[in-house]
Amino acid sequence: MRIGIDDMACYVPSLYLDIRQLAEARGIAYEKLAHGLGLLKMAITDAHEDAATMAAEAIAELMTKNNLRPEQIGRIYLGTESALDAAKPTATYAVEMVQQRLGGSFRRCDVVDMTFACIGATDAMENCLDWVAGHEGRMAIVVASDVAKYELESTGEYTQGAGAVAVLIKWNPRLLEIPRQFGVAMDSVHDFYKPRREQFTETPVFDGPFSNQCYQNRMTEALQHFRELSGAEEPALSDRWARMIFHLPYAFHGKRIYVEEFISERKQAGDWAAICESNGLEEPHSAILTEPLAFDKNWQAFVKAAGKTPEYKQFVKQKLEKAQRASSDVGNLYTASIFMALMSTFASDFNENSQLTGKRFGFVAYGSGSKSKVFEGIVQEGWAEVAGHFRLFEKLSERRAIDYGTYEKLHRYELSQPVFPQEGRFALHSVGEDGVTLGARYYGQFHLNGRAVVQRTQPAELVS
Repeated sequence: MRIGIDDMACYVPSLYLDIRQLAEARGIAYEKLAHGLGLLKMAITDAHEDAATMAAEAIAELMTKNNLRPEQIGRIYLGTESALDAAKPTATYAVEMVQQRLGGSFRRCDVVDMTFACIGATDAMENCLDWVAGHEGRMAIVVASDVAKYELESTGEYTQGAGAVAVLIKWNPRLLEIPRQFGVAMDSVHDFYKPRREQFTETPVFDGPFSNQCYQNRMTEALQHFRELSGAEEPALSDRWARMIFHLPYAFHGKRIYVEEFISERKQAGDWAAICESNGLEEPHSAILTEPLAFDKNWQAFVKAAGKTPEYKQFVKQKLEKAQRASSDVGNLYTASIFMALMSTFASDFNENSQLTGKRFGFVAYGSGSKSKVFEGIVQEGWAEVAGHFRLFEKLSERRAIDYGTYEKLHRYELSQPVFPQEGRFALHSVGEDGVTLGARYYGQFHLNGRAVVQRTQPAELVS
């Protein structure tokens, strides 16, 4: 019984801010952001866009290129931490828009939001894998859609991004089979969260260094749990995987957070002493370690040096680097980040004519709060045909740059009109202002006959 990912589609806003402009405005060295963190461009939502419109675009593209009708889809589960309502699922807005464009009816489709910071869409996928496995005719769509937004001048600002990825789950997938063995690690912490406050704000309360450490701790625990579940025999678990796909809060996060695990793995494999000797590394012994390893400066200096060795650089080049490419051009996508990393890997390997059939990918998902899941996928024979139609990097190259002033106005919601309306794109039409429609959101599609007008259509199937 092969269940997994048959196809994927993404939507990234058509606007971006060059990270050089943000660096200049904030007095930050560009090299720190570009070469230190891998940040080049930041995807920015236009005035008419939100988590629902982006999810709808991704779903509609996925269904259109696979000639699917709404009646064929049994589940649409949305992972997001950018929900538009505390009760009505953002996914319901998305499917309403898709119905406007494609017709048909989602009346028999189970629709729900799932939230656990950046791991919510991974949770949704695991749930849908189990449901699809129950009957060969079932198909589900998992969609991840988020706007990663931080306060202006905060330490998280330069990692912002936005976008959505939709994933088709079915039997006999063409892209990736996913065995249902998920290593899990969870611990309730306050590394990043969005508490109820007197005045509503989309931006989080967060502790960056603490969140990094929580990510690393949960990852290590989930890797161990996966090893126990899968019966993996490899001394170094990463040797099992041709590629590794991480949740990427910024492009280089995966390669920076995995160094300690790499050290541990090479010790298990028995070649760490030789690596140290060939690179002149001397691991600090317990007598000079004055604090827990996570905080000890001697240990951290050693880890930093280990990350610069030729052996680790080769590990990154082989297993991690392709996943970073799209992230550098879009920024953090929260729940969609890990799926964008997967698309980036497949698209890059397709362009390089890689031979991947039968090989395994390892996945490391993380959600603040905190939870990590580790699982794997087996590349299927039809992967190249599917990945060849992603058009991921073509889409990214077609976007428009905005200046810093426009970015700041969009961040503050000071623009009532879109910067770059496009014919047929989904857009927010209006928000109810009183009575039983107070706060209700209504969506349509752009029509540009001389000016940008958002027109709504109400398919018959939506009328009770």
